[in-house]
Amino acid sequence: MTAHPDLLLQCFQDAASAARPALERCMVRAIAELQTSEIRCMQVNERDALGNSWRYLDARKTEWPARFAESLLAELNQAISKEANAADRQVLPARPAVSGRFKMDAVGLVAEDDMTQVIRGQRLLQDLMPVVEQALAELDPLVCSAMGLGYVAPERNPLRPAVMARLLQGLMTVTVEDNAATSLSFGLLAKPLGEELDKIYRQCTQTLKQAQIRSAGYQFRVQAVAPKTAPKSDFSQSHQLTDRPGDLVMGSAGNASAKPPYIESDLSDEHLKARLLQDFLSPDFRGHHQRPDPALAAPYYDNIEQELADLKAAPASSAAPFSAAAQERLARIPAVDRPQRAVDASTPLSEQVWGPYGTSRARSLVRTQLKKEATKVSQALGLDVVRQLVNQVAQDPRLLAPVREAIVALEPSLLRLALVDPRFFSDDRHAGRQLMERVAQRSFKYNDEFSPEFAAFFQDISSSFKQLNASAIDDIQPFGMALAALEQTWATQDQQDFERRQQVLQALRFAEERQSTADQIAFDLSARSDLEKVPGRVLDFLFGPWALAMAHARLTDTRNQIDPEGYGSVVPDLVWSVKRDVTLKQPAKLIEMIPGLLDKLHSGLALLGQDPKENEAFFESLMKLHRPVLKLRRLKSQRDAQESSAALLEPEEAPVSPAERLEKLRAKGDAPLWMGRNDLDAAGFEDTQPTAPAELGSDELMDDRTVEENRDAEAELEPTPELLTLDHNAPDAKEQASLVLQSLRTGRWVDLYSKRQWLRAQLVWASSHGTLFMFISHGGRPHSMTKRSCEKLIAQRLLRPVDTQGVVAQALDAVTLSATAQHLSAQDSVQQADIQGELETV
Repeated sequence: MTAHPDLLLQCFQDAASAARPALERCMVRAIAELQTSEIRCMQVNERDALGNSWRYLDARKTEWPARFAESLLAELNQAISKEANAADRQVLPARPAVSGRFKMDAVGLVAEDDMTQVIRGQRLLQDLMPVVEQALAELDPLVCSAMGLGYVAPERNPLRPAVMARLLQGLMTVTVEDNAATSLSFGLLAKPLGEELDKIYRQCTQTLKQAQIRSAGYQFRVQAVAPKTAPKSDFSQSHQLTDRPGDLVMGSAGNASAKPPYIESDLSDEHLKARLLQDFLSPDFRGHHQRPDPALAAPYYDNIEQELADLKAAPASSAAPFSAAAQERLARIPAVDRPQRAVDASTPLSEQVWGPYGTSRARSLVRTQLKKEATKVSQALGLDVVRQLVNQVAQDPRLLAPVREAIVALEPSLLRLALVDPRFFSDDRHAGRQLMERVAQRSFKYNDEFSPEFAAFFQDISSSFKQLNASAIDDIQPFGMALAALEQTWATQDQQDFERRQQVLQALRFAEERQSTADQIAFDLSARSDLEKVPGRVLDFLFGPWALAMAHARLTDTRNQIDPEGYGSVVPDLVWSVKRDVTLKQPAKLIEMIPGLLDKLHSGLALLGQDPKENEAFFESLMKLHRPVLKLRRLKSQRDAQESSAALLEPEEAPVSPAERLEKLRAKGDAPLWMGRNDLDAAGFEDTQPTAPAELGSDELMDDRTVEENRDAEAELEPTPELLTLDHNAPDAKEQASLVLQSLRTGRWVDLYSKRQWLRAQLVWASSHGTLFMFISHGGRPHSMTKRSCEKLIAQRLLRPVDTQGVVAQALDAVTLSATAQHLSAQDSVQQADIQGELETV
């Protein structure tokens, strides 16, 4: 087929020119969405993150589009040059070069940063593909035809979404300053970028069609092969898929009465299998109606028969019983420091708990038998992916060992599901995937596998999973029913804690609203003109307890009064009564005012619920301020009055403006939120108090023999990974603790040391200013604390956030990354062979 490099160059230049304004529009839309979210957000930490994100984008909305267009044009020009050079050599173009960092034998060799970038790029591609899928399906055959290819090879299209995603990711990676801002920005650019790419692709398609370019198609080579039969299939011909992209080797139709030919593969070619697996897992997988789903060739079944025979001949191995003594030693180690048991897909499990599927051989037999029943390549690949997925979840260090074992025990049911729905795991709304994820997420309520609470939870899980393993899996229904039953059980359990939690939360929310109202009242009071020369202790009372009393009266008022309970009218009387230069001139007015004033003040504080002792100092000061006038009443002469005044008047404080006094008062604490003693107790403010590290577990010291026993138990287990690397002795420990606290969101789980016990608790509420937090541990037990207390606990490692994000999603990402690495490694091997062949030819 003839190549058209000039036409391609023109098409690519138009695309590169359109890319700059396209990315500009994408960034403007993302910035506007972030700004809107920032305005609507009530959480301070989230609002700050949103603000940082849109400012991050705004600072680059001129630079990025220009660099993006330049990089894209360079990429396209390079692609045209490669195709021209390949045509000159009259050989097929070499496969894409493999980056050195992907030349690996296992995914574990990938650096963590590289893995993050790859996963982020895959997610961006997953968001782009649904938007551009239709336009790309039209463009791919035209571009391949213009490049001179005789077949459709989407991976050779220089305009493919993967290139766009990589270039955009490169911009963010090079200039990254704030990972949180980058993540938010990256996610919000996906949808508008997809819409802009769709326009660019359609324009390129129109350009190529106007130039009379005919679409390329799949290239078929007829090859007569002796017919073979395979279990549960009826094939008249045997056909194989070559390792060249787009080349499908088809069997001869023979005579007119022969059945239509099928594509077959035995998956024996590692490069071909890696390519099929990567395509099977790719986010742009377009379904069976658009891509061929090869049948399995007879040699595949021969291999499976041999594998099945070997399994049946192998001796069964059972899990070694975990002795009661070993369990007791392990249980004595604090839950957060307890080493983990190693679990993977081949681990023998307790037959007492899991029955016949406790043995690894029994699970492998199910898998191999199902592979024998498979008729399509997608089914065989789906079975392999399920095994890898189970293996990844089983090794997730965030999950308790019994939960990981439960996922391993569920493998037979998951495999049966994969046979009828090979790609169920790619749909996060599928009941099969949701069951695994919901069990994993629910298990994060517990941090101790030996606790009675976890034992009850695990009993429900094991019963449900064993019932699934005993059921016929012909569709999604058994998984949906199992998930619904578990959700109903969990909902019943949660309802027991819900009412108590709501009562405590209602008190906290009311206290926050009251404090917010009181702050506004205090601010309004500070602007009064009659507060000049008022003593600081009186200002503190007005801006503090009395503003709270006025706020409480307003919030509980049911009659819509202007001044509920008349507490506002007390303010001018109190202010007048403490100005000695005025009251000494009108002693009778003050003497008449004092009884009613004191009654009103006491009634307001009583309505608020304050302990009288909390304001004893204020009333003593008020009495001293009134004393000169009270003494004056008993004096007989002006001379005695002057002497008495000179002797008894309180020394005046240095003058301070009301606004300065209010600011000083607010700066005293990190959480200016007042609550009554009963409310504080109900909210669990006394449960968790920061302690020195040396005090932790001081009454739980063990003798030398116990320590040695624990070491023996730990020697057989995996070390527990650090979920929070924070050194409380480090100079920046406070700053680190603050950053950790800022990362917490409502619903996040933490390990919390409270009353000499490690608890798994969930953050259920944070004040709008991020100064007060409430956690709930098992049984609905509340733990509330100020920002300062939280930071101290974090710095002393007495509060440790738990990572609970997407257990199945992360496992699937790891499987996908491993498949990508295998494909690239196999591709690199084939490329080296091609190069060697060309050298030999020369």
